Amino acid sequence: MPRETFVVAVISPDRSIRDAITGAMEENTQAGAVWTLNEYPAPSQLAQIRNATGGCIVFLDFTDLLRARSIAAELDRSYPMAATIAVVPGRCDRDLLEFMQLGIREVISMPMSAGEIVRVCGRIARTLRRESDEERDSGALYAFLPARPGSGATTIAAHSAAAASRIGSQPTLLVDFDLRLGMTSFLFKLHGEQSVLDALMFSNQLEDTLWDRMLCRRGSLDILGSAPFEFNRETRESGAAAVLDYARRRYGTICVDLPGEMRDHEIETLQRAREIFLVCTSDLGTLHMAKRKADFLQTLDAHARVSVIMNRADARGSMPVKDVEELLQLPVRFTVPVAEKEIAEATRRAVAIEGRSTVANQLEKIARRMVATAREGDGDTKSHRFIEFFSLTPIREKAGWKR
Repeated sequence: MPRETFVVAVISPDRSIRDAITGAMEENTQAGAVWTLNEYPAPSQLAQIRNATGGCIVFLDFTDLLRARSIAAELDRSYPMAATIAVVPGRCDRDLLEFMQLGIREVISMPMSAGEIVRVCGRIARTLRRESDEERDSGALYAFLPARPGSGATTIAAHSAAAASRIGSQPTLLVDFDLRLGMTSFLFKLHGEQSVLDALMFSNQLEDTLWDRMLCRRGSLDILGSAPFEFNRETRESGAAAVLDYARRRYGTICVDLPGEMRDHEIETLQRAREIFLVCTSDLGTLHMAKRKADFLQTLDAHARVSVIMNRADARGSMPVKDVEELLQLPVRFTVPVAEKEIAEATRRAVAIEGRSTVANQLEKIARRMVATAREGDGDTKSHRFIEFFSLTPIREKAGWKR
């Protein structure tokens, strides 16, 4: 079967940039077409990118910083199969964290050589191809990794998963992979006879009937919950990959709560995750551990998929977000306030945190990122499609690209 091609989209008022990238793509066998646009589109005009089945690589000219930021933010928020390359004028002296916060994976400076354009495209294409292969028949997996115990990762994972199950259109699963001291069953007062340990034990025999017997539910959320810790029970980890792969065939969104011990089953999860949320607070001890884990994730080649959730961000003496980003060299994607009363009340009632409070809003933002609920305006028939703003340059005729 022929490999899917990707689309290259070039957004720049500068004709020399458009011509340079189009010319470099002429010999790229993986590029199906180049879309060029000589003006910055509104974020609502980006919908056609979803039609690029093999993924879309967007070269975005940052000469107009404000407009480019708006487009990059929308691409990062709503188009997981689009990868943005920032094209910057002259030498790139801007803090790379600014680009990381916008989900930008590569930065290229003008003037650009054809070889440099092809190399950058190649790196991005390999990543898109891997993500496309993983996601074609699989749900999206999100890992919640605590910087250290007590960071609040379990609480955020559980309540964000519950929010995702409410607002998403596909089934959602929460998996408690803290195999020794998991908290999800306590948070939601789950009393099922089986747990994640049983799923690991029968990982080679999983089928729908058996799986359903192992689940607990709260509202619309399926939960593969924690088990009471038994000192004399051996903890099995070897079935983690099979459990995750089975779950991804059944669910659109899978949230995995990890203990942060970097054991084998956690590595299996991190390698499969679309995004890794490193949950930490701003006290120095936690940030020290967060830095060590950030460095370890870089050795797994997962650094580009990591973002930070700052918990208890409004606590007295909290370090400013900018300083945390500088220390960890990672973007802080979300900040969750102190919410002891809301968490205690939700736990007492065994329900998810909902409503209009600050913490509920932040948890819903995390959920919306996971389920990608940004919708195209189906009622606005007057709006132009993204493709109508582009001129289309076919590279060569290929299966699936008859335009």
